[in-house]
Amino acid sequence: MCLNKSFVAPAIRSLAFFLFMGYELHAQSETNQSKIIFFDDFRDNKNNWTVIANKNESGRIEGGKYYLTATGHAYGEAQPIKIDTKKDFEIEARIKIDEGNPEHKDYYSMLFWGREGNDAYYFTFAKDGFASIEICSGKNQSSCAIQDESLKKSNLNPDDFNTYTIRKIGQNYFFLINAEPLYKMPFVPFFGNLIGFGAGRKTTLEIEYLKVAYL
Repeated sequence: MCLNKSFVAPAIRSLAFFLFMGYELHAQSETNQSKIIFFDDFRDNKNNWTVIANKNESGRIEGGKYYLTATGHAYGEAQPIKIDTKKDFEIEARIKIDEGNPEHKDYYSMLFWGREGNDAYYFTFAKDGFASIEICSGKNQSSCAIQDESLKKSNLNPDDFNTYTIRKIGQNYFFLINAEPLYKMPFVPFFGNLIGFGAGRKTTLEIEYLKVAYL
């Protein structure tokens, strides 16, 4: 059977990329033990997450989960968590999209980090399975830049919890969904110390935990 060369070359490059990422990530996990610097499983509100209910947004802790609902516009909450970025580290959260428009384009939710004001880094996701990495300098989508080739269909389960991982090793970031590599890019310095979640408009997120650890 003859294969189109224009198809084979990208496929080989993609396979090599994921094999290389897998090697780096496996090597790191084999040689280091993590040191947790922040963990919240929402059994209580010891970290003083915002609890609110109005016509535009709501946030509540119930049954070991943190629920965020954006009714009229996107809505997020965060914690100030200081990370020594000279070290290798990992930010991880387990999140379910309870309800909302499935389209990533206009309704994505996110795990964000390194935030100060409206400047932040976004790990975005939506029920249609698409995910991306964005760097933002304002509160509107027009102020966000999607990182090259990061917008892609992922292995996230639209009807269940998914684990989102941001891992910094050496001079690179690695992004994973359910332990499967999604994207790799060079490390860039934080704008600030805020780490948190954003529910896309007309979306409800159910958050099981947030963990930050040195590797």
